[in-house]
Amino acid sequence: MKNIGEVRFVGLQNVSESDLEAVRLMRNHGEVRKYMYTNHLISKEEHASWVRRMQESETVKLFVIYRGEKPIGLVSLSKISLRHSTAEWAFYLDPGEQGSGVGVVVEYALLEYAFCEIGICKLNCEVLETNPNVVKLHKKFGFMEEGFRRSNILRDGQRIGVHLLGLTTSEWAVGKPRFKKIISRYGG
Repeated sequence: MKNIGEVRFVGLQNVSESDLEAVRLMRNHGEVRKYMYTNHLISKEEHASWVRRMQESETVKLFVIYRGEKPIGLVSLSKISLRHSTAEWAFYLDPGEQGSGVGVVVEYALLEYAFCEIGICKLNCEVLETNPNVVKLHKKFGFMEEGFRRSNILRDGQRIGVHLLGLTTSEWAVGKPRFKKIISRYGG
């Protein structure tokens, strides 16, 4: 995946143990967990097992997001189907980075990677209804709402819905020029 300015992406297999631990702690932060399907605290053992499974998977590509030398998030491309040229994606950022514009950089870089490097024709994502800012961000990039799963997950005794969004390679080609200007501000 292409680095943009001071934001760079490192494959999970090339990340130090201390940075993997920083990613686990970030994932366990309350401001990150509340937007995830599973929101329990992840132990070191559970995280290590997950890292091993992800490194061995042929249908998942994970990147730790860095700003300079500091890990600030994780971006994933999963359920990659070469047969259907489809995949799903997700990301999370350190709460201190949220609202800084890094999410725009991450989304742009991931879309370029998925559509231009891997050759995905359709990219999908799911966002909890409690995270309207990310739904809005995806829609700015051209994602279309394809459905809404009402009361899809149980969280703290409350039923929460999930937005289903999708973007095709041709839709990205139309919207991409608008973002090149924005990304150039970040050194991309």
